[in-house]
Amino acid sequence: MTKKSMSIAQAAEKLGVSTRTIRRYIKAGKIEAELATGRFGAEYRISELPPELLQREPEDEKPTPGQSTPKTSDQPLGQAMDIIRELQEKNLALAAQLGVATERVRNLESQVKLIAAAEIPWWKKLFTRKRAE
Repeated sequence: MTKKSMSIAQAAEKLGVSTRTIRRYIKAGKIEAELATGRFGAEYRISELPPELLQREPEDEKPTPGQSTPKTSDQPLGQAMDIIRELQEKNLALAAQLGVATERVRNLESQVKLIAAAEIPWWKKLFTRKRAE
C-alpha cells in the first residue's frame, strides 16, 4: 500500500460528495479501493480517484432554461436501489427492536399486575392490630 492512499472521508471531501456516495462508488466499481487494517479494524483505502469523477459537475446545479439535461442510463436507478436496500435493512432492524420492546412492555405489565394484586399475607392479618378509626 502506498503512503499517498486516502480514506473514504478524504476522497469524499476531494470529490465534494458524502462518504456514503464514496461507499456506493466503491461497491459499484467506479472507484478502486483496497481493504487495509486501520486503528479500528478494516477500512477502505483509495489510491487514486478516476478522472471522470474529478471532472464531474456538482449534482446540486440545475441546468439553465433552454439547456438540456444529460441523461445517464443506470446511475440514478442503481443509487435508488442502494437506498432502497439500506432502508429495507433499517426497517428490519427497527422491526426487531420493536418486537423486543413490545415483549419487554408485556413483561413489565404482568409484573405490575402481580404487584397490584398482591394481598397482605395471612400471618400479617392475624398478628396486626386493627386501628380504631
